[in-house]
Formats: sequence, C-alpha cells, structure tokens
Amino acid sequence: MKKSAVSLAVLSALSTASFAQSSVTLYGIVDAAIAVEDTGETGKGSRKVLNSGNQSSSRFGVRGGEDLGGGLTAEFNIESGLALDTGAADSAFWGRRAVVGLKGGFGSLFLGREYSPIAGVAAASDIFGQGFFGTNLSAFTSGRLSRRLSNSVSYRTPSFGGVQASFVASPSEGVSSASRVLGTAVEYSMGRLYAGAGYHDLERASTGLKDKEYAFGVGYGVGAFDFKGNYLVADPAGADNKFEQFNMGVSFGFGSGRLLANLQQSRIEGGAKGTALATTYSHELSKRTNLYASYARLSNNASGSFGISSSGTSVAPGSSTPGADPSVLALGVRHRF
Repeated sequence: MKKSAVSLAVLSALSTASFAQSSVTLYGIVDAAIAVEDTGETGKGSRKVLNSGNQSSSRFGVRGGEDLGGGLTAEFNIESGLALDTGAADSAFWGRRAVVGLKGGFGSLFLGREYSPIAGVAAASDIFGQGFFGTNLSAFTSGRLSRRLSNSVSYRTPSFGGVQASFVASPSEGVSSASRVLGTAVEYSMGRLYAGAGYHDLERASTGLKDKEYAFGVGYGVGAFDFKGNYLVADPAGADNKFEQFNMGVSFGFGSGRLLANLQQSRIEGGAKGTALATTYSHELSKRTNLYASYARLSNNASGSFGISSSGTSVAPGSSTPGADPSVLALGVRHRF
C-alpha cells in the first residue's frame, strides 16, 4: 500500500513538472465597424455597411511551446481569420499563420506558412500598425508585395546590439501559379527608435522571370509623439509597371486616446498615381477593448485607380473607371482576448 502511494506521488510530481514546462494559449481579436464607403465612381454613390476587421483582422489562434532545456524551446502557432459580419472563415482555414519550430541562443527557425521579411519591416514602420483605413497594407493587395509565404523555411538571428536579421526560402513546389521566393531583412530597434530594410527575389514558376520587392522603414518616438514612414516597391520583370508607395505618419497620445494621421502616395510606372490622407482616433476603454473612428480619402490622377485599405477590407474604384476618388468613414469597436 505504501509502495503504491509513493508511486502515485512520484507519477503525479513528474506529470506536474512536465505540464509546467509546456503551455498552450487560445487567443483572438474581434473587430467590427459601421462604415460609409464611396468608391468615387460616377453614378454609384455611397453605401452603408457593417465591416469586419478595420483596425485588426478578426481572428482566433492557438500558440504554445515546450521548454526542452538548455535554453531551447519548441514553439508552434496556428491562426485563422474570419469575417465577423457574416461568420465566414478565410478560404485557407489556417491561412494567417501556421508554423512550428525551435527557438534558442542561435535565434529562431520556423517551418510553414509565415510572414515575409518585408512584411515585418512594413508593419514596424506603419503608424497605423497595419490597421485602420489608410494603412500600407494597400501595397500588398492585387499581388503587388508578398506578405505571407507558404511552404517557407524562416530563420531569425538573435539580437546583436538591437540588430536582427531574418531570412526566408519558399519554393514554388512546381505549382504554376506560385513563385519561388528568397528574402531577407535587417532591422534595428532600440527603445523607440526603429530602422529596417528588406528584399525579396521572386522567380515565377510559369515563366522563370524574376521579380524584385523592396521595403525601407523608419520610426521614432519622443514624448507623446510617434513618427513612422516607409518606402515600398514591387518591380515585376519584363514589364513597365513598377509599383512604389510612400507613407509618412504621426500619432499623438493623450489620456486614454490616441490621434493618428498618415499621408500615403502610390504610383505605377507610366503615370498612374493616387494620394491618400487618413486620420484615426482610438479611445481605450480597457487594456483589451477600444473604440475608434477612422476616415480616409484618396485622390487619383486621370489614370489612377488606387484604393484605400484597412486591416480587413478595401474601398477602391474599378480598374475600368480611372480617376475616381474613393473615401470611407468607419466607427468601430475592437476586443482582444
């Protein structure tokens, strides 16, 4: 009887110790807004809608890790997006992120569907945090810049005096619609100072042509102010349609609120150009919940048909109606859990 009691106590202790070294977390964001959208196209007028994911794309995810000892951990993260207005899931269920890998003194190595090096630079240097209308996410729409990479192997170095480098390789795996991607980024972060640069080399499986993508970003904070800006480029091979986007933003925090503004200009080689001015006020109700009001307007030139993007939706005129000037006003609430 005593032996059984001792055995049970030992097994219980071992089980508790093993459990303490592992962790799994369920998390998510739910974000919705009432919006008035206007594509600026003649004869269409504005429309009132309920949007999902204006500040942050609505999502849920599971992440966890296990302490392997010696400073080494095994980690995973799977994340799925959803439309809060309809309840619909993304077409790829775990399409936001799906990775597993190791972290240690050597840095981190992850396998799966991961954010690209350029995406990291663009996010860190966007005053809107890649949310709200007017964010630089518009540079990643329509197949311009690569934000997430399937079939990827990603490595990130440890920080050396605030400097970190990241590398990614993503093969096309013989899929004709995919591209082989090799990418890298170098970022410096110290306190509220940030600077980063990233580069992607893409080889299209269908043609063998190589496209280039670039990103440069900076950020600085002093007192209640933050300043951020970036320059993003997608340069397709064999075509005179190089895409460029500039962003310059500022934010000011006071009490439980923060006022943000961003000036954005997008252009395509050959003359198409669009300039957007966006502003947002966000008010924190708690550490997890905030209210926001977001407004943006974009002015296209005679050949431009650029749109305005938020984290989860876009407002844009059709490509057959260049020169239209889209605008949007959104009033929403976001909760994180």
